[in-house]
Amino acid sequence: MASDVIYVTYDEPTISARQNKWRKRNEGKINIFGQIHRWNAIKEEAGLTKHVDVAKLLLDRYYERTGKQFASTPICGSISVTARNVPAPIVSDIESDKGGSSATISCMSGVENIGSDTLSAVESDYVRTKSTSNDRVCVRKKNESFFDQCQLTLDVSFDQEAESDQGSSDGYDDDVIQDPDYEPSVAVTLCEGINGDEVGYGSEENGEEEEERGSESDTNEMSGAEDNTDDNLEDGLNNISSAEDIEHLVDGQFCITYLNQLLVLAKSIPIPVCCVEDCIGPVKVESKFRGSALYLQWVCPKGHLSHKWCSQPLLNKGVSSGDLLCAAALLMSGNNFDKVSLFAKMLNLKILSQNVYSRMQRIYVIPAIDEFWIDHQRELIEKYQEIDVVLLGDGRMDSPGHSAQYCSYSFMENESKEVLSLTTVDKRETDKKSCNMEKKGFQRGICELKDGGLKMSEIATDAHPQISAEMKSKHPEIKHSFDIWHCSKNLARKIVKAGQQKECRSLQKWTKHITNHFWYCCNTASSELEFRGMWGGLIHHVVNEHEWALDIGIEGSNRCHHDPLAETTEADRDREWLEKGSKAHQALRNIVFDSRFLKKIPYYLNARVTGELEMFQSKILQYAGKRFAYSPPVYRARNRLAALDHNIHFNRPYKRDNKGEIMHKRVNNKKSGRWMVSPLKVDKTYPHIRPLKIAVVNKRLVDRQGMYRKREMEANDPRRISANLALVEPPPVSVLLEQQVSRTQ
Repeated sequence: MASDVIYVTYDEPTISARQNKWRKRNEGKINIFGQIHRWNAIKEEAGLTKHVDVAKLLLDRYYERTGKQFASTPICGSISVTARNVPAPIVSDIESDKGGSSATISCMSGVENIGSDTLSAVESDYVRTKSTSNDRVCVRKKNESFFDQCQLTLDVSFDQEAESDQGSSDGYDDDVIQDPDYEPSVAVTLCEGINGDEVGYGSEENGEEEEERGSESDTNEMSGAEDNTDDNLEDGLNNISSAEDIEHLVDGQFCITYLNQLLVLAKSIPIPVCCVEDCIGPVKVESKFRGSALYLQWVCPKGHLSHKWCSQPLLNKGVSSGDLLCAAALLMSGNNFDKVSLFAKMLNLKILSQNVYSRMQRIYVIPAIDEFWIDHQRELIEKYQEIDVVLLGDGRMDSPGHSAQYCSYSFMENESKEVLSLTTVDKRETDKKSCNMEKKGFQRGICELKDGGLKMSEIATDAHPQISAEMKSKHPEIKHSFDIWHCSKNLARKIVKAGQQKECRSLQKWTKHITNHFWYCCNTASSELEFRGMWGGLIHHVVNEHEWALDIGIEGSNRCHHDPLAETTEADRDREWLEKGSKAHQALRNIVFDSRFLKKIPYYLNARVTGELEMFQSKILQYAGKRFAYSPPVYRARNRLAALDHNIHFNRPYKRDNKGEIMHKRVNNKKSGRWMVSPLKVDKTYPHIRPLKIAVVNKRLVDRQGMYRKREMEANDPRRISANLALVEPPPVSVLLEQQVSRTQ
């Protein structure tokens, strides 16, 4: 294979069908990466035509030089690894039992334990490689991590004596060791260069294979490799390792440049011939992409590497920092990968693959967002713990009708308009019934706030019957109010419907004035009795009666609260007074004195409005559109990003002109056709994005398992309940194909 690393793993001899499958598949495959130039040079000089002949030639010379005999019976052994004058890079943490491109070498007679002293695996859970002052120190847990192969010179030796005590030293099962078909999986890594095309992690072509195997493989390890033949070669690679490096990384600026322009600049570097002694071959610049990162190498025809450079700083295991920040920015800005990928394709711009984006999102970005939101929410709850707060609550479905999959329920503080709680509910958590999700979200939010120590004196919601019953039975100590905006909207709908009759058309022109009177009653009345008196006066006002006699037993006001009206005004000419006792007047009376409406008057006395909460829920569309499908963790994270955006930017100041006056913009209401003005606020600064990006990078730097780990769902993930939203399990594809019939055939 034309690649740059001999990639090696050392597996525990646990036999499984999956291991046997990959051992058979990878048998005979060895990746040599940076040694490919020297390998081809030997092949050409020796006049050989096949790679297997080159391997046989080198192995024969090795056994002739060492005088050792080759044993055909594979036994459990160990590898002796010596670090020679290598700078100290970040320690690699790739799991040895999850190597992405492992080569099963069945012809090894024995190997020694990794380490300069050949430490026994039973003596310690950790294996160490000793080093001098210029050597790196590698500490890894057994079968949990592997060396940074690019920094080592490996000497493979064969210990015939290890066969006798292998069972006790490594703690292997006797029946496994004595298995005649057992062949230990061994892999050795030697690297002098970087081949981004062949080791590009998470590429579209090998994404499914990597995901199935669940391994980090050489794809992430090799990106940050440093050549141990020349200390000056590390000048072109920048590794992120400290907090200061992370800050410089997230504060740095990106730019778009053409590859040809970079090559022109690279060729201007004065490296005319090879830097290796006794080699005067001309040096040429090679360019290769790995994700969004560009790698340049100055290589002579014999494969000697004179210099190398990467366009992006590298994280541990060679992950390109630009790929990680691109994945973070893509999610934090509310975009989706398909659109960004299409944009990059149209521009011929190199970006990370969808497989890598999904893994980075799941392992680093979403946990960072969740932790940031939990800390932010804790600070808000502590801020309001000493007072009795009034909350506004409302639910939002991710799609209209009864086919919604998710419901986001939010609680907002009435004075500051800050979102204190945001919970998401999946349809599978309510027996796949969408109509029950809002109640479930309300229950979760209340429990979350009570557990945080928040004291609630009042909660305002819409007139949802399930939530009303929940408040009466479970939270009677908290006053429950209804949103008057929802009620006024329902009143307007009833008036318009009644005015559609031929005899009641004049009633439609009173719609706006009747709803305005309802708002006035809610804001003015202090008791249910006062509200009834003011609200009932509407029946007299519409027939041009502004003072009236109260019926026996009826208490309240007997006149309108407005100033005396002129005989003819501009406002009166656009609507006619109703005729007393007419069908229009009787229809309005039925609406005003509806018994169900009058029973809800106590819920409207505090005049609570959830308009700002509705505005926040519309902002969720920026992060989680209703036309896109998301997994439960992604949908939750996108909702939390919307809440952070709202809390941080809602109270920002207004824009002012040179005279210090607030600037406004004109807005047209499509429904009413009226023009309105809205004040302009200063541009958003998104101060929370910087610490979020720092948290994402930190999570990558401390990650010991890597991106290609086995995927495990959260304990409360709704997908544990059911794999899909269908009420019945899906039949096989073959059955569906047989049943499917086209109407055109």
